[in-house]
Amino acid sequence: MTLEKDFPTAIEKDLGAGAYKKGLQALKAADRSLIKPGNARRCHGSADIDSSLAARQSQASRWDYVIAHEQTLHFVEVHPAHTSEVSQVIKKKEWLMAWLTNAETGKLDAPRRFHWVASGKVAITRNSKQARSAAQKGLMPVRQLAL
Repeated sequence: MTLEKDFPTAIEKDLGAGAYKKGLQALKAADRSLIKPGNARRCHGSADIDSSLAARQSQASRWDYVIAHEQTLHFVEVHPAHTSEVSQVIKKKEWLMAWLTNAETGKLDAPRRFHWVASGKVAITRNSKQARSAAQKGLMPVRQLAL
């Protein structure tokens, strides 16, 4: 069993038919430009978690994407990186962790990485309570994500 083979099946079970896309095709064009896979041939696909679950969980703080790259699951949230947004991104990660406990994607035997990619400039006050909270959750934003 490999991530390359199992990822599409798990995504389709969790998010529905058509949710799995090759490469980074599941990402919105503006978001795709922020993600740079080192070797595109090792990108086993992606899925837009947020859009796929919007109808079923309209009130939830849903995480954006999952990307399978080089035998690792990369969960990516593209979101403004301002001090006032830290609690919202933490809430989204908490939702994601709860969702993964029952999802087929959560049962995949692969390392997981969680990434906050800033949709603009990073403006989180250093040494603030919010900056410490983000760091404790492993959610320090980056301007561009290199996989």
